[in-house]
Amino acid sequence: MLDISKIKALTFDTGGTILDWHSGFSKGFEELKKKYKFNYSSVELANLMRKKSLEKITNQNPNSLINFDVAHKHAVEEIIRDNKLEISNEDLFKLYYFYPSQLKAWPDFLSPFNDLKNFFVCVSFTLLSNRLVYKNSKSNQISWDLVLSCETLEVYKPNLEAYKKTAHLLQFKPEECMMVACHSFDLNAAQKAGFKTAFVKREHEWGINTKINIDGNYDVVVDNFFQLKEFLNVNS
Repeated sequence: MLDISKIKALTFDTGGTILDWHSGFSKGFEELKKKYKFNYSSVELANLMRKKSLEKITNQNPNSLINFDVAHKHAVEEIIRDNKLEISNEDLFKLYYFYPSQLKAWPDFLSPFNDLKNFFVCVSFTLLSNRLVYKNSKSNQISWDLVLSCETLEVYKPNLEAYKKTAHLLQFKPEECMMVACHSFDLNAAQKAGFKTAFVKREHEWGINTKINIDGNYDVVVDNFFQLKEFLNVNS
């Protein structure tokens, strides 16, 4: 049985759990499609961009790390090349650098989050680059207690050292931290590192055909952040 009183910090996955990357990426590909009169599915290419960049960022050589901006660049370059799309360098730049910094937060997040901050240390513990965190957080009025990007930690999730280092920097025991995410790979690693875990479902993370895969046993599984707030006994 989870003792909520022992939880001191909530560490939030940010891309996907907090931010709607799919709509943002799709918008970029749709603008490109209209400009060049291309014939492709913007939804499919947006998801491919996410899949490729996520694979690159979570399967890194620790001796030659890249951040998520570079991962986005490599992913977009591959997509453009493989689909034989001819675009300007300016539009290439916009796809991998501009649109990922213009994402919208899911509508259920901000209000419960601001209440949770009154009771817990609330940290963006994210694969995203520092630039992507602060740009998207500012535009969505998200005020974190602390941002711990894996770019700063210099170790990337799901490496267990990323979770251990985060707990250490917060000066909490791992079991005093709860990882909040919509991705099982993140939560499963956090659990192995000693964190408590909360799975927040994101029914449209990959668009309308999203398949939610809960591949683990977590302390709580919720449909949205209002339910998480209720589970953690937080009142407005």
